[in-house]
Amino acid sequence: MSMRDKLSARPPRLRRRLLDDLREGEPAAPFKATPRARRRARRNAPAAVPRTVPTRVYLSTRWLSAFIVTVLLIVLYLFLTHEAFFVQTIYVGGTRYLSGGEIFTRTGLIDPENPTRLTHLFWIDPAAIERRLEADPSIADATVELGWPPMMVQVTVIEREPALIWEQANLRVWVDARGRVMQLRQDLPNLPRVVVEKPSRTLNIGACPLQGTEELLGPGSCIDLNTVIGVQQFKALYPNVDELVYDSVKGLGYRDGRGWMFWFGDGRDMLTKIAVYNEIVRQVYERRGRRFLEVNVSNPDAPYYSLAR
Repeated sequence: MSMRDKLSARPPRLRRRLLDDLREGEPAAPFKATPRARRRARRNAPAAVPRTVPTRVYLSTRWLSAFIVTVLLIVLYLFLTHEAFFVQTIYVGGTRYLSGGEIFTRTGLIDPENPTRLTHLFWIDPAAIERRLEADPSIADATVELGWPPMMVQVTVIEREPALIWEQANLRVWVDARGRVMQLRQDLPNLPRVVVEKPSRTLNIGACPLQGTEELLGPGSCIDLNTVIGVQQFKALYPNVDELVYDSVKGLGYRDGRGWMFWFGDGRDMLTKIAVYNEIVRQVYERRGRRFLEVNVSNPDAPYYSLAR
């Protein structure tokens, strides 16, 4: 009887033990795999890698995300701390009377008392700076644009043009065509000048309470619009006149070269007032030879005058 016949006659458990002993002591018999086993072996077998294929390195998406976040944090830190992003200078355009330094101070980006305290580019609000500049009496319009270094802040302004010079309490100021009081920055000889010779001790009743008083005029003060119009109209009619006088009761006046004061109030009914004045001068001074102390045509329907003795 052969070995295989002997093994088949043994119980299953003993047969398995004998098979194990046989594998260890005898050479294994040839094994013929079934087609199903061959397919399973092909699926489980590792793929062959040709020697010419380059080695691939696989990175975890978590490590890649962590790297990107780290780089962004470093860039943000540089933006927030590097001195290149702190505003030390600005570029100003459109100025005529104001200097670049004055515009810089008015923007609020620098503290005159502490020049080392700078503002970061990221904390600038262009709209807020525009409102701040336009609140200045000397600036009519402002535009603020932000960019990257070195031209981070660009400011373009339109200044208000002075219409006359107003002198009150020994202080001269500019007044624009709408009556806004501005700081006098330079002497412009072509502007008419109005002097308050006898300031009122009481506040002037009207929209501009400091006009014609002993108080100093500053930013936020105003001159009545009709008064400004009166100065402009009188200057247009008499271009050689450079100086007018203002009284809180009588209004605007002009010292006539013939020796008396001519009061015409404000700019309302200017042509009528001039015509009435010329007629009074013709009848009283030229025909009768009487000299005036003053002629008041503030109300052209009820003019009056006083004569010199």
